[in-house]
Amino acid sequence: ANRLCFVHSVHTDAINHEPAITFFQTGTQQPGRPSFGSWISYGLGSANENLPTFVVLITQGLGNMQALSARFWGSGFLPGEHQGCRMRGSGDPVLYLGDPAGVSRPDRRRMLDLVGALNRREAERSLDPEIETRIAQYEMAFRMQSSVPELTDLSSEPESVFELYGEDSRKPGTFAANCLL
Repeated sequence: ANRLCFVHSVHTDAINHEPAITFFQTGTQQPGRPSFGSWISYGLGSANENLPTFVVLITQGLGNMQALSARFWGSGFLPGEHQGCRMRGSGDPVLYLGDPAGVSRPDRRRMLDLVGALNRREAERSLDPEIETRIAQYEMAFRMQSSVPELTDLSSEPESVFELYGEDSRKPGTFAANCLL
């Protein structure tokens, strides 16, 4: 019994899934509040500058899954850099992360530098903090292009690890595979 913990104190008066899930993810039934992951990101920061502070992995293939909205891992009124990054269990782990066909890494770097310069000019003009967040997100995406493939490559995991997580850990998008990631 020392390996299990049951929390019986979490409850809500919500009668519908949407406000109940919002409560579970943010601590309130009202939309627009930061998710718990955003608060942790805000308070502790990131241990790795090449990856987002927290990611969201959604289990696939269970049939009647409730639709999950991005606001469940949103940053609410906290700066946008604390929003969760959704990773997929199969296919490209993060959509639109790769460079388009015909665009080399040096070309992408030059493009980001030019877009960053334009965004910095606009940030100085408008004093909008979200523009700084956008610049940081572009830079993070560029760094993630090399770190995410390494992170999601499970081919070097020993057989004993797959045995610990069960047979489903070999099936992308399953709960077991997401836990292993």
